[in-house]
Amino acid sequence: MIPPCFEMQKVFLMCVYSRYVFRQTGQAVVMILATLMVIIWVSVALKDIKLMTSEGQTLSVFLKMTMLAMPQIIGIVMPMALLIACVHNLNKFSGDSEIIVMAASGAGRWKFASPLLILGAIIMVLIMANNAYVQPTAQRELRSYIIKVRTDLIAHVLQPGRFTTPITNLTFHIREREDNGDILGFIMHDSRDKNQIMSYMANRSQLIKRGENAYMVMYDGHIHRRTPKSPDVQVIAFDQYIFDLSRFESGKGGKTHYKTYESYIGELYAPSPDNSHYKKRPGTFRAELHDRLSNPLYPILFVLVALAMLGFPRTTREDRILSIVAAFGLAAGARLGGLLSVNLLAKNEVAIYLVYGIPIGGILLAAYIIQSRGTGLKISIHRRSGSIDPEQGSAS
Repeated sequence: MIPPCFEMQKVFLMCVYSRYVFRQTGQAVVMILATLMVIIWVSVALKDIKLMTSEGQTLSVFLKMTMLAMPQIIGIVMPMALLIACVHNLNKFSGDSEIIVMAASGAGRWKFASPLLILGAIIMVLIMANNAYVQPTAQRELRSYIIKVRTDLIAHVLQPGRFTTPITNLTFHIREREDNGDILGFIMHDSRDKNQIMSYMANRSQLIKRGENAYMVMYDGHIHRRTPKSPDVQVIAFDQYIFDLSRFESGKGGKTHYKTYESYIGELYAPSPDNSHYKKRPGTFRAELHDRLSNPLYPILFVLVALAMLGFPRTTREDRILSIVAAFGLAAGARLGGLLSVNLLAKNEVAIYLVYGIPIGGILLAAYIIQSRGTGLKISIHRRSGSIDPEQGSAS
């Protein structure tokens, strides 16, 4: 019979161990995630450095716009940071014989895995919050900044006598700018819609802002409209014409139509029939919805994969390189398969089984491997007079 004091010491040891593993892995996740996010931010910043150089924006606007782009990739980066931290710490615990010691003290299969699973559950909740609210909110804020930047480009940065293309297939030209801000000799060529190419020409124009919206008011000009099916050019004369600059992003006037990554979960589930992006590619809304719902499953999958490959006792003489490579390979293969299935879901609804089947199937398979291998329950510490079986807690 095991003395009660021994049981109390065992419980205390398990609690200390769980806190130790959680603290060590949590700190590693934060450091790895911060490093990865800095690297990604630098790449985004270098790509958008023209905001300050050629588009005349301040440092604060540049920093805000680059930071608002980060939530869109957190759903992929955070599980990978967790995987790297789990593999690193489990390899370290194994190299220091800590896994063997804990197994010999009676740590069960899931008691050993519980601190890592708790950490994975926390990251899963964070990803769910990011996917449901943070990402679409940040993308909408980024959209408003982009419109502001391009509005400022027309108002202050465009140089008289030069052709400027702030967006692909959208070109501006001005003859001169007066002291009161009026633009003389304004030309805008819009070929973003291949079915209808528009050219706007006005003798004078003004930039007017109303809240977050900006409008270009053109006076005394013409609109040249051409379609690929007709060689003729339609010319429309006007005394006054108002162009909504928010069309930079939507390509349409009137109500704002949000893209998939700018939409909330409810808007993806039941998109507006009037949404121009939904009309063009309805499958992308379905793919985005299920991608956000399946994303939070990957932290749990990565934790279990790391435990299945490295979370069991082994001697310090055993080579762990193959297990490390297998953990990264299986996790990367599952994540890549998930991304491919999301892309396939945009074209075929049947792919929804792959979107959820890959992470859920991986979780069940990894859990089965952990359960079948066990964690220290069959370790015996052999002594000269016999051995101690931690599963039985008695000498034989």
